[in-house]
Amino acid sequence: MISRRVAPFEFDRSWHFPVTREAFWSTISETDEYPVWWGWLRSFDSGGLVAGSTTDFVVQGALPYKLHFVVAIERVVDNELVETAVSGHLEGPAALELEAADDGCRARLRWRLDPREAFLRRLAIMSHPLLAWSHDQVVAMGVAQFRRRLSRTRAG
Repeated sequence: MISRRVAPFEFDRSWHFPVTREAFWSTISETDEYPVWWGWLRSFDSGGLVAGSTTDFVVQGALPYKLHFVVAIERVVDNELVETAVSGHLEGPAALELEAADDGCRARLRWRLDPREAFLRRLAIMSHPLLAWSHDQVVAMGVAQFRRRLSRTRAG
């Protein structure tokens, strides 16, 4: 019998935002507002954007399944970095890095998450591209919604 290894879900992307790192950080730190910004959150309980806190949430993307996550914040450098350990349906490290740019800031989001539940491992073997597409849809929607929130913050 041939054994198939499940590929981790790896993500490493950067976006430019036309605001300072401080303005970005101020907005992303409003964790109590996340359920308002991001409709794909089905439940959300956060200890805030501080080292030692955890956030427990459920996400539902374009496909008809929900994923549960617990994100433990391991390290925070205000206006620069958040390093986390993700557990739940997927498990592994994740980080958000901010750097100044001439006309704003650049945010880099990266993670390497392994499916932990048998059903997800089987699904990932059979349809990794479909799961990656669903994931990319949620991320793209989340970035667009965050951009709208930033523009309202700047205008208000």
